[in-house]
Amino acid sequence: MIIRNAARTVPAFLAAFLISACMADAASPPATVPSKLAGAWTVTSANVNTVGVAAYLPDDPALLKLRLLVTGDSFAMDGHTCESPQIVTEPVKFGTLIEETYEASPADMGVTSADVTHTTNFITCGQGDIGPSYDRGSWIAEIEPDTIAMNWFDSVLLFLKRAR
Repeated sequence: MIIRNAARTVPAFLAAFLISACMADAASPPATVPSKLAGAWTVTSANVNTVGVAAYLPDDPALLKLRLLVTGDSFAMDGHTCESPQIVTEPVKFGTLIEETYEASPADMGVTSADVTHTTNFITCGQGDIGPSYDRGSWIAEIEPDTIAMNWFDSVLLFLKRAR
């Protein structure tokens, strides 16, 4: 009797073990900072939501002074530091990203390339922040090899170039 019950229990145990192993693999932490983002970045332009009251003007000199430093385990800009970031990377249409982030049309944000899909890195920080956190965290979209866009505070969309 015990052997017969054990024989029925082993397959159920193995099935539960395999399912939990698959779930643990699927729940593994997202990747850390992609190496192509590492380095120093300089803000080259800043777009703001043109509908309603804004804290900044487009290409505001205060925004153009911002510098982003990205290392393998942190993002830092203007007194904001994101330590132990977790990154989820996926392709997203730029217009969709703008609409979801700013609740404004791409035109309201001065974006003309709304239909283009860019690799986008959604960032959640173990400690600190690197901009406002939306449903999926802050984000950096890879526009060109040496150009990125990122969301910033006060409905600002920053465009940055790799510093040389």
